[in-house]
Amino acid sequence: MIWRNLSRRKARTLLTLVGIAIGIAAIVALRATADGFTNYYALFGGSGADLLITQEESVDVVFSAIKEEVGQELARLPEVENIAGMLVTMASVEGVPYFIVFGYDPDEFAIEHFKIVEGEGLSARSAGKRGNALILGKMAAQNLEKGVGDTLRLYEGTYRIVGIYETGKPVEESGAVIPLQKVQDLAGKPRQVNAYQVKLRDLGQMERLRQRIQHRFPDLTISASADFADEQEMLAYMRGFTWAISLLAVVLGGGGVMNTMLMSVFERTREIGVLRALGWRKGRVLLMILKESLLLSSLGGVVGIALGIGAVRALAHMPATMGLLSGTFSGDLFLQALTVTFALGIAGGLYPAWRASRLLPLEALRYEGGRSGAGAAARLHLGGMAVRNLSRQRTRTLLTMVGLGMAIMGIVLLESLTEGLVAQVSALAFKNEVDLAAMEAEASMDLSTIDERVVRRIAALPGVERAGGILTGYASTEDLPFFVVFGYHPAGQGIRHFHIVEGEGLSANRQIIIGRVAAENLDKAVGQTIRIFNTPFRIVGIYETGVPFEEGGGVIRLHDAQMLFQQPRKVSFVGIKVKDPDRIEEVRQQIEERFPEVFVSMAADFAEGAVDIKFTRAMAWAIMALAVIINGVGVTNTMVMSVFERTREIGVLRALGWRKLRVLRMILRESIVLSLVSSLVGVVGGVALGQALNALPLVAGFIQLSFSPPLLAWALVIALVLGAVGGLYPAWHASRLQPLEALRYE
Repeated sequence: MIWRNLSRRKARTLLTLVGIAIGIAAIVALRATADGFTNYYALFGGSGADLLITQEESVDVVFSAIKEEVGQELARLPEVENIAGMLVTMASVEGVPYFIVFGYDPDEFAIEHFKIVEGEGLSARSAGKRGNALILGKMAAQNLEKGVGDTLRLYEGTYRIVGIYETGKPVEESGAVIPLQKVQDLAGKPRQVNAYQVKLRDLGQMERLRQRIQHRFPDLTISASADFADEQEMLAYMRGFTWAISLLAVVLGGGGVMNTMLMSVFERTREIGVLRALGWRKGRVLLMILKESLLLSSLGGVVGIALGIGAVRALAHMPATMGLLSGTFSGDLFLQALTVTFALGIAGGLYPAWRASRLLPLEALRYEGGRSGAGAAARLHLGGMAVRNLSRQRTRTLLTMVGLGMAIMGIVLLESLTEGLVAQVSALAFKNEVDLAAMEAEASMDLSTIDERVVRRIAALPGVERAGGILTGYASTEDLPFFVVFGYHPAGQGIRHFHIVEGEGLSANRQIIIGRVAAENLDKAVGQTIRIFNTPFRIVGIYETGVPFEEGGGVIRLHDAQMLFQQPRKVSFVGIKVKDPDRIEEVRQQIEERFPEVFVSMAADFAEGAVDIKFTRAMAWAIMALAVIINGVGVTNTMVMSVFERTREIGVLRALGWRKLRVLRMILRESIVLSLVSSLVGVVGGVALGQALNALPLVAGFIQLSFSPPLLAWALVIALVLGAVGGLYPAWHASRLQPLEALRYE
């Protein structure tokens, strides 16, 4: 009976299944991706090491910096059997924006877990014999269509592939391994590593070794390799995000299920009356509707899990996302998806089931669903028809509006977040009053490094008035998970836009000026001390710039920043002022030709040209597309139900002379009105929530959500598209109804 009841309205059931499936697919894909990042952190202990040593207070292990001299001291400790350094960087390679490059010493134990399946391993002999040699992950080799003997360009160097490896971890198999020293050169981190992997002579000495290292090197963090991934704050944030998406899916999917089950109850009111008259108790009716709801959500959940797995597999093999978005599937993941599916069935079916169980037999048998007289049809010619029709089933309309409104709100927040990021990166260039901005070519903004000698050579070019570099770095403090540090030359042009509102500017080493937001978040004042990577800096001033990213951080002398982040004679970005404004493009091309390791763009376009911003935009658009698809299905579902419910009424209208096109326009108008009203609610909610987030100290010191008229207009355009697309099939179906058949509809 349950399956027969659901199959009565195949179109409605199918639409609901699609909506649930897409929501569950999103949960599976996002959670699998988050678990994939867990594997990324697990790699740092994946070589069989017992301990992993990183820099204390580093935001992420990729920003950790430990000198090789420290490793040499650690190797001499009696409890240590073996020690291996590791350095990771990212490059843009042949359409892959984030290609992970691992640096290992060929003579150390950590490289042994890269199992060579073709060619030969990376060794001091092969590196010396072949020059720039690398071994490539199997997944990367397939996606890039590379084999042993081929070449691969990393930054400005060409590397020959000497072997293909497997590790069983997609993140590793989507990258490449080159000798540690080569990665140090590429990353601009001479004689540095991100982490040391340590094997002990006796596991019973682990705690003793921890205490000894902590006493000798208080600026290091020692973790058991097996526990390292669980200790990363970044993973906690990602998992929180996936649970938020899961909650959204429950709301949207639950609304769709409830919508379907309510319509099922309305259509079967007389049938339920018969069952009640035959002796069915309230509990039995309630259980029947709940079972239908659970079956519907379960089928959607199974399809969604399959779609999610397929999406992750597809992303893992796309050059643009390979490695970065590789997912991991686990029993816990599928349990979460099934739990959400079960919640959808319960949440969506509970009210319709309760309503069905409350029907009295006599009233149910008298129910004339979908019947309307000529008088009612005549009244439809009056104004406000679309609103009146939508208000007939307030519960259904409200559920659809909630789903649509939340989707539009999410779109507004995502796009405002991206716009805020672009605006802040662009503001850095504008505040410095430069014409051109430069960073390391093919590098992530967070990992960009340029030699100061290159900056001086750029400054000496004939068409350049001045050129100055800044160094950016990230630290984690007790009160703030992200604290941005800017290194400026105290006498340079760039530091002048930091307007001191309290205290004074930088005049000596180990001094810092902090932003107004950072001062409030850290509860610090002029004269106090702040410790960054265990190094004390005295606060001599508090500044304002109007850029949240800057006001949430601090500024120190460039030399201090280079020492703090172990980047001697390096900068992250370069601002360039051109003598003749009419020759800006000519100077830009000249710099890129002379210095191919540098990417140069107009200051106004710098953010848009960065790989990180492009990738962020692509991810935001992917999530927005998902929201549009889910809610397009929701609108279609609602309008299909509305048409089925009003079949006899539409028959009356057709009998009174309404043409097909007029009926089609009526349904389309209702769909568009529904979408527009929902969109307005979503836009208002998104702006309100965004402004509330902007007021939070932690958010205000990191990024500012930016709401622009084009963004709000784009949200309304999306709503129009949703309304048109969602209402198209129901409108077509309604316009095709023949008067006689429609009037006979039961």
